[in-house]
Amino acid sequence: MGLMRRLMGKPKRKDEHYISLHDVREATNNFNDENVIGSGGFGKVYRGYLKDGTEVAVKRRDKDSRQGAEEFEFEKELLFRLEHPNLVSLIKYCDEKGEMILVYEYMKEGTLQSHLYGSNKPPLSWEQRLEASTGAAKGLNYLHSNGIIHRDVKSLNILLDENLCAKMGDLGMSKAGPELDKTHVSTRVIGTIGYLDLQYWMTGHLSVKSDVGSFGAVLLEVLCGRAVIDHRLSAEKVNLVCWGKKMLEEGNVAEIVDEKIRDTTHPHNLAMFGSIVLRCLAEENAERPTMEEVLRDLEWELGMVRAGNPPDESVHGSASVAAENSGESGHAAVSSQEKKVKALERSQGKTYERSPSVSHELSATSTSRAARLSGSRFLQGRNGNAMKMKGPVELESISEDENCF
Repeated sequence: MGLMRRLMGKPKRKDEHYISLHDVREATNNFNDENVIGSGGFGKVYRGYLKDGTEVAVKRRDKDSRQGAEEFEFEKELLFRLEHPNLVSLIKYCDEKGEMILVYEYMKEGTLQSHLYGSNKPPLSWEQRLEASTGAAKGLNYLHSNGIIHRDVKSLNILLDENLCAKMGDLGMSKAGPELDKTHVSTRVIGTIGYLDLQYWMTGHLSVKSDVGSFGAVLLEVLCGRAVIDHRLSAEKVNLVCWGKKMLEEGNVAEIVDEKIRDTTHPHNLAMFGSIVLRCLAEENAERPTMEEVLRDLEWELGMVRAGNPPDESVHGSASVAAENSGESGHAAVSSQEKKVKALERSQGKTYERSPSVSHELSATSTSRAARLSGSRFLQGRNGNAMKMKGPVELESISEDENCF
């Protein structure tokens, strides 16, 4: 029996996790707007303090929210049963007088997104970005290993504690994965523009690989230090996934990397990271890695960075994909990529001995009509907000890029 069925089949809990509405009001100063630290599809999020002094984030369902009792109950039961260092902990809940309130541990450093762009926070170093990416991958892999698909993976749903440890949050829209004899579940399409997996949007078929695709968009944000949708940029750059993927396939990682880390990060590290991104963003689910594989590759690169030994053979991972559009053979594409990396290396005055590679050959894929549709009809939405639109599948409007807890 799947985890979702086990959770929803349990009788309603009466336990130490319950908190009264009176105590929630006290914790948030009666839901004072001055305590609001974010908002999203479920409702506003308040900073507060429990009676014992514990600092918390209180998420209160808005009466107009499309998310309701089912999502509330699922996230509550899920987080009380699944514990992992890279999942945001649920401390209390309240369902008194029609309210739906979830009380989480407070993540002092806010969202991963706020450390990448759009705030005055100090920029993360490349090592810190890898640590955050690895932490988020651990949390997501743990969910997948328990048969849970997150369904709204984005940088706003990755939270950082005081030590910059990354944790996956906002599991309200998560869904139990398919049975062992199936590859996907069919469901209404939910997600956020710029992160939403194309195959999921086109077919309504949800799988763990849908999360992997969304995580690839997050990794691009980590690499580039910009939003997935930015209408201030030229038309070709508005959509980060479309533009960033094209640049990586052409071996132009140096042209898209965040300028705040460009001069302090070795090009071979960037090239390997780019190859991981491309694997996650493969058009076909079957070509994407599992989160366990993504985690393994990120941990390997993080280890190399900590050891000061960049994985310079990693260019093979991204270069193999570059051949698809260029018409080059795999060997020629690798050579082209290596030349570009070496040129950047010389400009920085750095040379390193070769290290073992974590490479993965991708099948050559063409830009399909569906991919072109994703750029023009779906992924070009404003402000990163999910929206309902006409297409092969209706997209549920549930996610706004303002939520934080």
